[in-house]
Amino acid sequence: MLKHRLSSDDLENDYKLIAIHSNTEPYKLAFEINQKLGIQLKRCSYDVSFDGNNSMFDLYKHVSETYNTKLYLILNKSFSERKIKDQLLFENLSESSFLIPELKKVEYLLKIEGGGFNLQNLLRKLNKLDSIISCYRAKITAVKSKYNLIFEWWNLTRPK
Repeated sequence: MLKHRLSSDDLENDYKLIAIHSNTEPYKLAFEINQKLGIQLKRCSYDVSFDGNNSMFDLYKHVSETYNTKLYLILNKSFSERKIKDQLLFENLSESSFLIPELKKVEYLLKIEGGGFNLQNLLRKLNKLDSIISCYRAKITAVKSKYNLIFEWWNLTRPK
């Protein structure tokens, strides 16, 4: 099996990350963002997951050839069921996991690769949406969390 090792150059992508607090379903939030920004976030044919973890993170993507930009809307929190054999009261236990563990209170992340977005204007527009409680620029410090944000590489290397 062909393995690709990531270098620190792979992590130095030009991207901005916006943390979004919202109780809305992902498809509805993507629709409202599309309406407000005039873009077309669409559900990807794959979800993001990691080896040894049953959690699945919904992923929406928009590619703009005109502005050379990619936007990703992804869930930060995922719930998975785990069966417990020894327990009589509860057979299933629900566990939550996070794409970016440093941002446990954030429900969604909007990753913007490339382009010349005016970030303050974008944040102002997003904060006007009824379904968004608040949003702000997020900073990631842990290297492991930065690896979790490489969606295109993940899709190319996962087994079919």
